[in-house]
Amino acid sequence: MPPPGRGLPRFVRGAVLAGFCLLLSLTAHVAGGGAPHLSSGLLVAGALLSAVCVAAADRQRGLGGIVAVLAVSQVVFHLLSAGGEHGAAANGTVTPSVSMVAAHALAAVVVGLLLAHGERLAWSLVALRVVLEAILLVRVTLVPPPSPPLVPAAARCPVRQGVFPRSGPAWRGPPVLSI
Repeated sequence: MPPPGRGLPRFVRGAVLAGFCLLLSLTAHVAGGGAPHLSSGLLVAGALLSAVCVAAADRQRGLGGIVAVLAVSQVVFHLLSAGGEHGAAANGTVTPSVSMVAAHALAAVVVGLLLAHGERLAWSLVALRVVLEAILLVRVTLVPPPSPPLVPAAARCPVRQGVFPRSGPAWRGPPVLSI
């Protein structure tokens, strides 16, 4: 499994951030009374944002970086959504209310907190995996192979009962009574 900064995990992390940026903007637009729509400009901006987020996913991002991406994307997507709906962005008359700016800022901070915790969790799991692999490697290399069980010499060389050897040392002991 590659680390979160390379390969598929990097792509997934970048795509999740870009997806949340687009989803947050569209949800806020609809919650503010706008019609749900996906214009070509919004899709192109979403694709560009996805490329930037995937490129920036090479390292762990903190809360500030994630909230900054969310906030900037809110402004860009708001202008694209409002311009696509009213034609007001072309005239330069898009003026958000204080409550709209506060709602966008609060949503960006809340979603940013959640994404930052997810980011930290992904990198922590990789660090934990590395530590566990190192412990396993140390354990495997430091543990000596099991030694054979200690068996008494008598058990290793069984002597057959009732059979005397044909040659060998003489019997020692008192002589047999001869009458």
